[in-house]
Amino acid sequence: MNRHAFSFGLVVVATTCLSLFYTEAGFGQTNPEQGHDMGRMEETGAADIATGKMIYRMTCIHCHGSKGRGDGAAAIFIGPYSHPRPNDFTAGIFKFRSTESGQLPMLEDLMRTIREGIPGFMPSFRNLGEERIRQVSLYIAREFIQKELPTQTTIKYVEHVGPYTYSVESVVRGKEVYKRLGCFACHGLDGRGTGISLKDKRGLPIKPVDLTRQETFGNGTSHEDIYRTIMTGLDGTPMPGFSSQFKGKEESAWDLVHYILSRQGR
Repeated sequence: MNRHAFSFGLVVVATTCLSLFYTEAGFGQTNPEQGHDMGRMEETGAADIATGKMIYRMTCIHCHGSKGRGDGAAAIFIGPYSHPRPNDFTAGIFKFRSTESGQLPMLEDLMRTIREGIPGFMPSFRNLGEERIRQVSLYIAREFIQKELPTQTTIKYVEHVGPYTYSVESVVRGKEVYKRLGCFACHGLDGRGTGISLKDKRGLPIKPVDLTRQETFGNGTSHEDIYRTIMTGLDGTPMPGFSSQFKGKEESAWDLVHYILSRQGR
């Protein structure tokens, strides 16, 4: 086993144990009568921040560091010479958002990343429960980002219905969109992302995602996740957002989603 895999394994084991501890101790349990309205998540108090700080120091600090700069003790073992590395929250650059490229994420975006994790690099903290995920997200926003997060997005999300449901015809249209937008320049005509050298915002080498392997999709693998990635891009990387190219015809973005999904296992 190589050093990267071994070190990541230690981080996963440690954070999983802590997540289980929270659940067993009742931290991950939420009274249904005390559910939180997503529109009110920005309303917070000292108790939320204090709890979020405690959770951060027990689970996130190992990779993201005490100052949120992505320089925790385990960070050197995660992409020491290449992308990705643990995110520097203080830089204000976030790959995984539902907002326009260059904007900060919404609180829901931070929560989604913590809940789902990033395959191969960051474990899921789903076991914390939504309330604790909310609190640690609030702490990260207050302590490290130190700016007001957006509460809505101008990215248009359209329903996955009608002629834009998955079909052979949609996949064929999506292939043409793939070529028209120049996706092949980075991801290749076969979608494997080989044969091109790129660098991220930090100057680290980064490989285009292999579209034939869903385990490389850091922003999620569902239809909706891929749609969001296409529209918003991945800030800090060469992957741009394409919301302007789909403006007024957002439905056709589903064709591209379907073409990408058709490449699985090819």
